[in-house]
Amino acid sequence: MPAMKIAMCTNGRRLTTRPLAGDDFHIVCILNGAFRIISLVCTLPVWVLIFQVRLSGTEMMINDQPFWCRSSEEVDLWTLYVSPPVEQLQNVVNGPSFGPIEEDIDDATKHQLRSMVIPFSLYLTVSLLYNILDVVLSLAMWNAAAIGTPVEPRGRERALVSMIWIKMTFLNLLLFTVLGSGIYLTHAGRVYNYGCSSLHDQAVHHYESTIWYGLFCAAMAIYAVELLMWPCMIMNQVGHAIALQGRQISLFRRLGQLEDEEGYCAQCIGCCIQCIRCLSCNQLGGGNIKAKTDLTDAAIAFMNFMNSEVNFDIVLSDIYVAFKLLDRKQREVRYKLSKQARMDKKQTDKCEMGEGEDESNNNNTSSPIDAVNFSVNYADILNRRVLSANDETDMHLLRQGALYSQYAQGIYELYPRALLQAGLLDGGWDGLYSPWKPGDQHSLLSTFRLTEFGFPSTALVYANFTNKVIATPYCILLDEIERTLVVVIRGSVTLEDLVTDLQWSAIELNRVGERVGFDGRGKYGHRGMLTNSKWIYNDIHRRKIVFDVLRDDRSNPHRDYNLVITGHSLGGGCAAMLAIMFKPMYPNVKCYAFCPPGCTVSMNLATECDDFITSFVVGNDIIPRMRGENIEMLRYDFLEMLARIKVSKITAFRDSRYPCRNKDLEVRNKRILYARDDIPITEYYQKLVSFRQNRELVFDQLSPVDTRLQVPGRLIHLIRFGDDANNRYLPYYKSRMLREIHVCLDSMKDHSIKNLSVV
Repeated sequence: MPAMKIAMCTNGRRLTTRPLAGDDFHIVCILNGAFRIISLVCTLPVWVLIFQVRLSGTEMMINDQPFWCRSSEEVDLWTLYVSPPVEQLQNVVNGPSFGPIEEDIDDATKHQLRSMVIPFSLYLTVSLLYNILDVVLSLAMWNAAAIGTPVEPRGRERALVSMIWIKMTFLNLLLFTVLGSGIYLTHAGRVYNYGCSSLHDQAVHHYESTIWYGLFCAAMAIYAVELLMWPCMIMNQVGHAIALQGRQISLFRRLGQLEDEEGYCAQCIGCCIQCIRCLSCNQLGGGNIKAKTDLTDAAIAFMNFMNSEVNFDIVLSDIYVAFKLLDRKQREVRYKLSKQARMDKKQTDKCEMGEGEDESNNNNTSSPIDAVNFSVNYADILNRRVLSANDETDMHLLRQGALYSQYAQGIYELYPRALLQAGLLDGGWDGLYSPWKPGDQHSLLSTFRLTEFGFPSTALVYANFTNKVIATPYCILLDEIERTLVVVIRGSVTLEDLVTDLQWSAIELNRVGERVGFDGRGKYGHRGMLTNSKWIYNDIHRRKIVFDVLRDDRSNPHRDYNLVITGHSLGGGCAAMLAIMFKPMYPNVKCYAFCPPGCTVSMNLATECDDFITSFVVGNDIIPRMRGENIEMLRYDFLEMLARIKVSKITAFRDSRYPCRNKDLEVRNKRILYARDDIPITEYYQKLVSFRQNRELVFDQLSPVDTRLQVPGRLIHLIRFGDDANNRYLPYYKSRMLREIHVCLDSMKDHSIKNLSVV
């Protein structure tokens, strides 16, 4: 990076090498190498044939006529090329089918031969010269492209630009000569019967049906493509410059001239969602999404994220290499955490056996490895403590989490499918199941039991699978063993759920608090989750199921049952919101949120929920880390990774592609990456520092500290310490702020509720 400037256009714009940077010219060298191999494969056999014929003592001219004047049945040119003994050639020449040998030839035939030999010799000579010079230039370009680092050219561009001009002028002139001589050779050959006498009227057909003519045509096609490539690239750049003339402002500044730029961007996002709907054959829903109203939050966030005054001039190869190295650096962090988890596990096992002091239960205050800290006004709580098997509270919490995670998994597909098969769900997949009759305790006998799922003492008393942008499917279970009434909320499945997730603007809870009985002033929540939680709350209030089952009446056998609310992903965030709304009415309410979004409630509200909301996060799950601040940090880490590369891009590319064991990650990363404190001061790094300072100010203005959203309640982080074949996890109490988004496949796999149930 960046793209090299080759020349200045008349309109003031520059002719550049985009989409390639100077250190990407290895791709051009590889392409040139492929061209040279093909052209040499097509050209060298002709030289070899001439050399073998000369070496065998046989003249190319037989009876003053080229040997290709014979038909393919009379002269097997391929056999002649492989093994051309003199006797074979003489027998062919003097054979009976050759006809009488003419001692003298006329002047016209000699002129024909001279007309063939001159362009043929010119073509072979210039072609060989061009191939040799182009190979030399490609090797020089390869070495020049390996100079410096992605952000420090160190004279790379100056050397490459001069080589590009040599390629565009002198070598292209040679290439034009090769093509011209080849075209004239073909023209003269057809006019003069390829140097054969008029007696051989089929010489043109015979020659052009041989493998030699096919190799000649292939070489000519390669040369033509190579020659036409440069004018096409130049015209593309010129056309691009003309098209952009007068458009000196960025995309989103132009959108700002429109009356409703947020609505325009929201419509673009809505079109993308509708494309997904079409590709899924309407299996993911999305028919009721209104882009301008439902996707405004996503449009504003996207525009704020993309609207920047700094242009880093990054090319595609920079993106690939930076993300590969960022993934490997994060992999090093994950390996250190896994290694620490193994040590904590051994220490915990010793403590359980009474062999040592439980040091792992002490608060380990440490900062995230290589984390970028944007300006925040509250303390970054980083206490981490291993849950102990000797602590009954910890074990009870884990047992409850294991139980309710299975309920959270069943709401996705198991429960609605079972109800459909039993014919109990009215309205299909979006239907309603309501066997409970208020005031009639005997109606429990007719409810659906979860016996086939391993819970014979759990009854499904109500289910509403309505799925809209403002409505999330949920069900109510009665667990007679745990003596709890469980509200289970489904996570994201359809495009409507995705739109709900994207409504992530912070909204104050004062009006909701006034209605349900808590002080919501200065406390904020995720707008989409709050809307869906209010829909569930109103539906429960209208059905009166929770109130009737848990009513304080001596005749009620369930009056001492506790209310538990649980869910996964979007359902986990809605469960936390619903628990906050039910807390004034049911003080003993508990919430178990599995992998909830990282932008659920504000910091002050999340702290207040520690005693009744527990959030579980597995490994590198990306959803609990999806916060505006973390996304800004990911972008900065990506841009900074380019500045940290201390070797050439091709070296970094090869190193990132080469397999690396976990224990070698630190050594390999130190070999090609600067430490943060050792990054050299370059023009790119100065722009990066300015960009960071500007984004911190903008971020504080767009997202004040009081409105920034977090994971709700107390956080239990399950960190993997086993190998890939034996995934084992150690539970930690951890800060609710998971600050680093991991760019690995595990970040999505760890979000699966199935993996959580196994853990």
